[in-house]
Amino acid sequence: MFAFQNIIVFLVAVIPALLWLYLWLRKKRENPWLVILTFIGGMIAAQIILVYQGYWGETVNLIFAKVDLVDFRSNIQSLIVNTTLALFVTFLGVGVMEEFVKFWVMKSINHNFFESIDDVIELAIISALGFAFYENIIYFKAQLPNLTAGGFFVFALFRVTIVTMVHILCSAILGYYYGMAFFASPVLKLQRQKHKYHPILGFLKRVFRMKQSNVYHDELIFIGLFTAMFVHAMYDFVLSIDLTFFGLPGFIPVMLLYFFGGFYYLNRLFEQKDLHLKLGLVGTKVMPKEDFAELLEEVQEIKEKMQADVTPSEETTNE
Repeated sequence: MFAFQNIIVFLVAVIPALLWLYLWLRKKRENPWLVILTFIGGMIAAQIILVYQGYWGETVNLIFAKVDLVDFRSNIQSLIVNTTLALFVTFLGVGVMEEFVKFWVMKSINHNFFESIDDVIELAIISALGFAFYENIIYFKAQLPNLTAGGFFVFALFRVTIVTMVHILCSAILGYYYGMAFFASPVLKLQRQKHKYHPILGFLKRVFRMKQSNVYHDELIFIGLFTAMFVHAMYDFVLSIDLTFFGLPGFIPVMLLYFFGGFYYLNRLFEQKDLHLKLGLVGTKVMPKEDFAELLEEVQEIKEKMQADVTPSEETTNE
């Protein structure tokens, strides 16, 4: 009976994970070994979080020293009097912890293989899928004996759709900003070609002699981590409090917003042509001539599109 339950849990977790992988990888073929390693990395990230949470309030013996792991939830609740605010700050902490760890593992595995911004986004999504897959197995094993068949089906459907989408969305947001930061120098060059300038970066360069790409890099990393953390925390927070919208429980519109809004946001993200440029090879000796020619063609297409967008407004002005 125990073996049969494990098989059920594994199938209920792995089949949706494979469908999610197919959904995000069908348009672009990533290196299969990178996909496998990144997926496993996401699972490792989930295990790291679970191990940390499992030792909250206990003393860990490190041979030469003993360490008391911090349960930040109880610390936050003791520092912040307002219960609702304390709850939200707690979820911010959870968001930081989960988003940072799963992205750090992904970055460590793939750092030398990023060629474009969409590479970073896709591999971040794969890491999130590995994280959600492992987390789902843990939750399914814990809940299967306690629920009826119908109850377990509803619970599993919620985990493999809504919760998985939240993980994907937050990782993709951080992946986008990290990808922009990783290729900060070529991204700034492309933006100058489009006549997009950053006055603050220019001011810092002139006054403090700071390199624009370094400042831009740090700015994007901060924005990405904060946005992913906040989006994650808002989801957990709304689902944990008693809210109603037009007579409906508050979590229902929030879940729908995250699921369908997440799909819309990610599709729009991958439609941006700039994200597909092989920026990782720009300025290096390893870029093949055909790739360089393709890059120039893509940049030229961007310029022509910009000129086409500008021309009608100029004609209207002349009239």
